[in-house]
Amino acid sequence: MYISMQCSDNSGMLNTEICTFYGIRYVPRFRSAVISTEHLNHEYVIPMTPQDYEAAVKQIHAAMKAHAIMISIDSGMVCRGRKGEIRNMEPQKLTISAV
Repeated sequence: MYISMQCSDNSGMLNTEICTFYGIRYVPRFRSAVISTEHLNHEYVIPMTPQDYEAAVKQIHAAMKAHAIMISIDSGMVCRGRKGEIRNMEPQKLTISAV
């Protein structure tokens, strides 16, 4: 499955990226979700509450049940940075849809 998302890099520039979606996990220490992709040198990080993370996971489950080839993050900002890099940002509420 693929994922389409609007990302902010460390300079604040916005880009839409499409990547192979491998999974998502929550890191309580940083109160952020991390999206796993084929990129080895950087991560996609989304600051969010545990409740908003669970809501995003349910949306991903629904897309998977519908056999979606691509999911899209329609609202919410994703931070693209080097592995282990965390940036301060307001917690995000994601809206994810099957494309």
